Amino acid sequence: MKANILVMDDEESIRFSFHRFLAAEGHNVTTAKGYREALARMDETEFDLILADIFLGDGWGIDILQEVMQRNLKTRVIIMTAYPSTETAQDSFRMHAVYYLVKPLKQAGLLSSVNMALQQ
Repeated sequence: MKANILVMDDEESIRFSFHRFLAAEGHNVTTAKGYREALARMDETEFDLILADIFLGDGWGIDILQEVMQRNLKTRVIIMTAYPSTETAQDSFRMHAVYYLVKPLKQAGLLSSVNMALQQ
């Protein structure tokens, strides 16, 4: 399944790598370096999947879950973090995140999680 995917991460290297990996699979990939930029991208495009880092320079990636619910979107969200905690994992799943992934992510693991999320 080819999908519209938004990658939210404040680290340019992650945005670049994930864009490359996902575009090679045929997906349409958009990136955002922060929360406000992600909201602007969501105003422009309907996404099938959002990959959101928790810690962003201008907000919390986990807040995108609330935004998806408020906008009544069918967008699936994968939360990513290099600093996992029970609290953020519970918050993520309570707000219907599909997955909670711990960085660093390998290409195969990322693609597998994306494919499974898109099939749900």
